[in-house]
Order: sequence, then C-alpha cells, then structure tokens
Amino acid sequence: MKILTLILAITIAFGSSAMAQNNDEGRARAERAERGERGERGERGERGERGERGERDARAAFREKVGALVEAGKISREEAGDLYRTAFQERSRTRRQYENKRVKEVKAPELFNKGVQNPIFSGPQPGEKLVSFQAVGFVGELEEQMLDPIAMANNLPQLIVFQDDGGASIRGLYDLSGSLSSIDLQSDVDLHVSLILLSDDPVAFEPYSRIFPTLLKNGIDVIAFSKEGREGPGAYGLDRTVSQTFVLAKDGKVVHNFVLPQGGVYADPHVLGGIADIIGEKRETVQAWLNQGTTGGREMRRR
Repeated sequence: MKILTLILAITIAFGSSAMAQNNDEGRARAERAERGERGERGERGERGERGERGERDARAAFREKVGALVEAGKISREEAGDLYRTAFQERSRTRRQYENKRVKEVKAPELFNKGVQNPIFSGPQPGEKLVSFQAVGFVGELEEQMLDPIAMANNLPQLIVFQDDGGASIRGLYDLSGSLSSIDLQSDVDLHVSLILLSDDPVAFEPYSRIFPTLLKNGIDVIAFSKEGREGPGAYGLDRTVSQTFVLAKDGKVVHNFVLPQGGVYADPHVLGGIADIIGEKRETVQAWLNQGTTGGREMRRR
C-alpha cells in the first residue's frame, strides 16, 4: 500500500509540473500571436520566467499533496523528503553543487564583533564559571528526562547553544552539526555539545522535530528544553531578544561567548574558531578538516 502511495505522490508531482508547463506554453503561443514579432532575447527571457513560475507552482502543488499524505500518516516525513528530491532532482542537484563549492572558514574568535560600538551581551562571559541548571530532554534517549548539561559534560570542552524558536536559525543548525561531525571524526579531544531550546511553549519546536534526530547523529550530544522558558536559566543572564547564544567553555569556565541576534543559516566562522581553540587545534587545521570534501577546499589546497 505504501509503495502505491509513493508512486501516486510522484505522479502528482510530475503531473503538476506537466500541467504547469502546458499551460505556460499555451499562454506563450497566445501572447506571441497578439504581439507579433519581437526580439529573440526578450522572448527567451519571458520563456525563462514562465518556466520558473511553472516550476514553483509544481513544487507548491507537490508539497501540498505530499504534506496531506504525511498528515494522514501514510508516509513519513523522511519519505516525503525522498519523494521531493526524486521529483525535483535538478533543484536538489543545484543545492548540492553549491554546498560542494562553498568553503567553510574558521576565523579568530577574538575578532567576533570587533569594531561594533554597542555589542549585545547574552549569557556568561569569558572567565566566568558555568553554573549548573536544569533542562528537560526534548528528543532521543533522554526525552522527558530531567538533566543537567553542565554535569553531563564532566569538565570536557563544552559548547552550549541557546536557541529560540526561529525557524531559519534552527535549520541553520544543520550546517553547524555537519561541522561538528567533521571535527569529531578528526579530533582526539571530546567536545560535549548541548542544544538548549528556549520558548515559553515547547510546542513551538514541533515543526522542526524532524531536524533534531539528524543533529544528534551529527555531533550534538544533548537536545533539551529549558525549564525557565524563553528567558533560559536565570543565572545565565540571557538576552531574550536574540536568536542564538553560543557559550564555549573549558574546565568549567567560559572561554568564548558569541551572540547571533538573528541566528545564522551557516556555522559562524568565529564560532568554529572558538571550537578550534577549546579543543586545542590550530584554526588552519580545523578549516582543512571542514573542507576536505568540497570543491572549494580542493582548489585551495592546489594553490
């Protein structure tokens, strides 16, 4: 039954794409008849725009149909993602090509916000000792369990990410977790990573629940929900107006603190530099680790 459902979903996707293309071609013929002759360049441009509109319509129709199948429990979200990549292979391929070309940089952490006149402060600052706090496991083996992320780190180098419910920055954690996974494979030092979710209502994170298992696989050790809601642990002095606060510590004391008011789609180079610092690696070494599989990284090594 599930196989038939998957085939139906793919058929819907391609059918929507074909209908959109046929409708666009019909409109194009009518427009050419009314306008008569016009320059080849302008006509090519309009055809391209119509093609893009048709593709967007097809993707929207696909998401709506497959979303209904997910809501009905007939397919999982993972299967829905596989269907999307199958139905729109060119778009997925373009995204992979971009990722393969993008070079990840690792910058000096002390240069973060350098020159900023009124920096935002959020969370404990360098030199301060980390204070234990309580959080509730949100996903994975620790789900619904009360835990203390500081005690769990057991004085290992530690990264704590305090994250609000902003969708863009949550999705950006994919890139960070990928970087953490690459570092974990190469480094001899264990880095303990906690993601602490901040919101007055845990339900706010449910739309992103499919992301969290991947984050756990890629190097994030704990994903938990703060008991204090959006304010976060009272002793930490977090600024509730910012999307992400990164606290990096070693031997139980803060070494670096980074505040990203709007969050980030990709891992911040200075945060990566801070990670290199607390695990005792050179920034150049970590940058090489992160770019081993990229086209841009190979080009850098050839130069």
